[in-house]
Amino acid sequence: MSQRLRVHWLRAIEITYAIVALFALTQGPVLRLWRPSEALLESLPNPSISHAHFATYVAVQIPAVLMWARRVDTRWLRDRQNQMLAGLLSWLGLSVLWSTFARHSLPEIVSLVLTTGFGLYLASSFSGRQFWMIVSSAMAIGVVVSWIAVMRLWDGAVNFQEGYWVGIYFNRNSLAPVTAVAILGTIGLVVKLISEEGRLRRTSILALCLIALSVACMAAVELWNSGSRTSPSALGVASLVCMLWLVVRKLSDSLRLAPLFRRNLIPILITAVSVAIFFALRFETATGGVETQTTAFNQRSGLWSLSWAGFLEKPWHGWGWMSAWHTPLFFLSSQEPTWMAWDLEWSHNGYHDLLLGGGIPAAVLFAAYVWTGSRRATQSAISQAAPQLLLTTFVLAAATQESFFIGSHFLWALLVASLALKPVRNTSVD
Repeated sequence: MSQRLRVHWLRAIEITYAIVALFALTQGPVLRLWRPSEALLESLPNPSISHAHFATYVAVQIPAVLMWARRVDTRWLRDRQNQMLAGLLSWLGLSVLWSTFARHSLPEIVSLVLTTGFGLYLASSFSGRQFWMIVSSAMAIGVVVSWIAVMRLWDGAVNFQEGYWVGIYFNRNSLAPVTAVAILGTIGLVVKLISEEGRLRRTSILALCLIALSVACMAAVELWNSGSRTSPSALGVASLVCMLWLVVRKLSDSLRLAPLFRRNLIPILITAVSVAIFFALRFETATGGVETQTTAFNQRSGLWSLSWAGFLEKPWHGWGWMSAWHTPLFFLSSQEPTWMAWDLEWSHNGYHDLLLGGGIPAAVLFAAYVWTGSRRATQSAISQAAPQLLLTTFVLAAATQESFFIGSHFLWALLVASLALKPVRNTSVD
């Protein structure tokens, strides 16, 4: 076998691995894999199912982390964005020392570090086209298998009582992000294929675009039938931020605004929209025609009150990463009786999880990481920056309703990857 052919096959194998690993991090496949073992818990309780899940996620991600560690050099830590990320992980890792439930915090921080490494691997090991192909392909597997599960009425694939689809993900709020990212991945792939028209045959581009659009249509149907409001709302926020960026970018070029403003345009827009969403949720105004107090989009006000009260108890160092909800003292921090105390493990809000886990330093480091990371997109062509911005803002918006800033979850890996993508200069598609 020639050296060139060998390299080609090794690259194909690596891309296949990345697709399968990202698909596994959507969590549904891993939960399904170990579902039969749950029936043996009464007779064989050890090791627990959570041990099997943890070991599976570790085994899936370790090859990527090792390949990334081999390919990266000491210059990586000279980047301000990477310094913020390393600082965030280090601080959350140190929180294990004062955690109120350290034996839970330790595997959680290991998972977070591994998934961060997997995201960095995706961003640094593949070209822009390969990255979006991996994202769209991994999500397409989840979409297609969930479609089969619904059509063949697999156990738990459809909630007949309330009339919504679940697929292979056990929860509609776990199915919906997969379908939403499938749509975003399709957009990124199609835009990238069109921008690289000169490098590929036109028939190949047309065939790939048709396949991608077919998956996007299937994903849209599943998203609608999931009945989830979190992911559609996050898609709306992401679309709004992207359109605002395109408009303001055009105006800033026409008006020749200060270079400093143009370099920080995306971080400024993300910050402005974040503040608007905060006040919309804080004052319980209607969001997209949905009353936040009374709908499934946000029946979380009690959860967040409890989280906020717990944060005020330990504002500077937190309770330890992901340990608060396992600590009885945490539930005494709020005097309001809530339904959220029923065997929950997180805040249903990634930002509250950061505040509870690492206090104000964790929140500051995360904000600095997002600010410095989102500046990368301002240096890229529209064909690269627009899909990248859509994915970033989708994850940031969705995290206001669910705990997506956790290890072994594909959205955290994709957030890290989207913020770490290498800038791509202007092309003819712009």
